[in-house]
Amino acid sequence: MNNTDTQKDSTIFELTEIEYQDSYDAENDELIAPQYPTFEVRQSRMGIFSTLTKAEQAMKEYIEKQKRYGEEQGKDYLKKLFGFLIDEHKLDKCSWWWRESARNYLHDGSLLDECLTSDTPTEDDDFEDFFGRPADKIRFRNGDLVEVLHGDSVTLEIVGNPPWSPERFDANKIRVKEKFGREFRLDSSDDRYYTLGVSDEDDDVSHDHPLPVRMFPLRFPVSEELRSNLEKRYLRYRAHFDK
Repeated sequence: MNNTDTQKDSTIFELTEIEYQDSYDAENDELIAPQYPTFEVRQSRMGIFSTLTKAEQAMKEYIEKQKRYGEEQGKDYLKKLFGFLIDEHKLDKCSWWWRESARNYLHDGSLLDECLTSDTPTEDDDFEDFFGRPADKIRFRNGDLVEVLHGDSVTLEIVGNPPWSPERFDANKIRVKEKFGREFRLDSSDDRYYTLGVSDEDDDVSHDHPLPVRMFPLRFPVSEELRSNLEKRYLRYRAHFDK
C-alpha cells in the first residue's frame, strides 16, 4: 500500500480521463443526458507520473485549461467530463497491471474514493491483508442507486451490501479461529460492494462486485420503471441475505 510520495518500491501513477461518449454536442455546447440503465464513456490515458501529487496536479491543470479554453470559445467544455482515475502500479513487476492503490475523482477533480490495499502479488504469490473498510470510508449505503464504471460503459445499479467492515472482519476472524482452528484473512479482492443491476423480474442470480473506485453517484434522472425494477431486486436480495 502506498498513498504518499515516499515510495516503498518504485511505482508509477497512471492518470486516466473519462469522457461521455457521443453525449456532448460541442457545436451547441450541450450535454445530451445519457439514458440509464447503460450509457457509453471513453477512457483515455493522460499520462504516467512519478508521484500521486504530480498526477493530481496534472489533472487539476487539465481541468483549468479546459475551463479557460471553453470560456474563450463561449462554451463549457467541462460538461464532457465524466471523471478521472489514478491507479498506482509497481515497476519491474510482471503482474498484468495489478494496482498498488487506486482512486477515482469527480469531473471537477475532487477525490471521491480510494482503495489503498495492494492487489499486486508478492514473490511468494501472497497478497497484502485487508482488514475492512471503516464506516467513514463507505460512500454508498444499502439501497442506494449508483453509477458503476465497466470499462467504456456505465450502468445503473443498486447497492446490496457494502464492503467488509472492520467489525465484521474481527467477528469472522474469531469465529473461524474457534471453529476451524485457522486464521481468517481478506485481501484487496474483498474490498468491494455487492450490487444488482436492472434485469428480468425473476432474475435473482445476476449481480456485480465493483471496486469502490469504480462507483459514482447518480447524476441523471431515473425513470420510475427502472427505480421500481432495482428496488424490487434489492428487496428480494435482502429477504434472502437476511434469513
